[in-house]
Amino acid sequence: MLKKSGSVLALLSLALLFTTSVLAAWGGEPDGNQHPMVGALFFDFDEDGQITMFDLDCSGSYAGVSKDGLHDVFLTAAHCLAFTPSIGSPPAFISFDNDLSDSVSGVIQAEDYTWNPKFGHDMGDLHDLGVVLLPAGSVSGIQPVELPPAGYMSDLLKKGALKDLDVDAVGYGVIPQWKQAGGPQFSFTGLRNMAKINVIGLTKANVLYNMNADATGDGGVCFGDSGSPQILAGTRMIISVTSGGDGLCRAHNYNYRLDTPQARQFLGQFLELP
Repeated sequence: MLKKSGSVLALLSLALLFTTSVLAAWGGEPDGNQHPMVGALFFDFDEDGQITMFDLDCSGSYAGVSKDGLHDVFLTAAHCLAFTPSIGSPPAFISFDNDLSDSVSGVIQAEDYTWNPKFGHDMGDLHDLGVVLLPAGSVSGIQPVELPPAGYMSDLLKKGALKDLDVDAVGYGVIPQWKQAGGPQFSFTGLRNMAKINVIGLTKANVLYNMNADATGDGGVCFGDSGSPQILAGTRMIISVTSGGDGLCRAHNYNYRLDTPQARQFLGQFLELP
């Protein structure tokens, strides 16, 4: 289990706020170096000057160089950042280490971060996107995720191809264990994990995924995976970021779409869009 550091308290409070703000990809396997563009977001909540696995706040992905060329951009969920007192405070840190359990390597201190100002004002569309701005050139040797074209998911729905998608969920969150004496338990390994998930639907703002392992035989996401990407298998195209789900991480899951006008309006301030 995670210890009661500031990062965990933040996750628990957000979970209560969003019927569960999500949320390691469970039911899969350690990712190793299959998705090196997926990273971990930290805050030094205990102010000890060190970043450890227990400072994990959320997951996310490297999205490339900013439009102005001044930053490397890390994409995550708004709710991972919006609990802070103000934009850019306290400082955020990013690492693309695939195993945080022994020590966290390659820690990059962010220069700034921000989130969609419309976040949380409309429960039908949470606008749950945020970006962490890293120093230019600080992410090296990693290819970024690719954003989808405008209306990509809607086009798939019209073609009847939505449920045929093979999607990889990748993140650092906890692993749920439901059939335990005393009730469900959650373990934290510090590994970047990858699991296959199934698309079951689409709304104007979200991609819906089935996390019922008994029904699908696949996996899902849980606490600590907030902001993590869902990537079309065999590609670098990210179609959504983890936003919320049920409290036991075992049934439904909703993730914020990146192909909609509202998502592109926010992302287009920082990134070149396809």
